[in-house]
Amino acid sequence: MGKLARLAVLMSIPLLLDGCGFHLRGPAHLPAAMQRTYIADAGGDTELVRELRRNLITPTTNVTGDATTATAVLNILKSRRFQRVLSVSNTGQPLEYQVAYEVQFSLTAAGGKTLIAAQTLTLTRDYAYDVANVIGDTEQANVLYNALESDMAQLILFRLEAAGRRTPARGH
Repeated sequence: MGKLARLAVLMSIPLLLDGCGFHLRGPAHLPAAMQRTYIADAGGDTELVRELRRNLITPTTNVTGDATTATAVLNILKSRRFQRVLSVSNTGQPLEYQVAYEVQFSLTAAGGKTLIAAQTLTLTRDYAYDVANVIGDTEQANVLYNALESDMAQLILFRLEAAGRRTPARGH
C-alpha cells in the first residue's frame, strides 16, 4: 500500500467514527441544583466517596465539605459488602464465590426537595475459590470489592445524569 493510500485511510477514520455517532464522553450533565454538592456518608472516606467526589467536579458542579453551603446533598444512606458461596465440590469445599456491593442513596436539594428518592443498587462479581491459595483468594475478593465501589460510583453518576435530563435547565 502506498503512502498516499495509507494517508487516505488514516484520514478517513475520524470521518467514519463521527458518521457512526461516536464521540468522546464529556463532563456529566447533572441537575442544576448540584452546583455545590455535599456527600453525606456515615461510612467515611471510602473508595465510593472518593470516586464520587472525583466525578462530581465538572465545569458546572463542585463538591463541598460544608453541608450548610451546599445546594444539594447526595446521601449515601447505606452501603454494605457481602459474599455468598455459588458452588461447592462433592466434598463440601467452596469452588466459587460471589461478592456483592449494595448501596442505597438519595439526592435532595438545599430546600429539602427530593430530586432522587432513595433507591438501592447492587453489583455482583463471581470468582473461583482455590483452597490451596486462601491468602490469594482473600486478596482477589478485596480487589473485586474495590472495583465494585468504582463501578458503583459510575452507576450512581449515571442516575444523577438521568435526573439532570429530567429537570429543566437553569434560565429556561
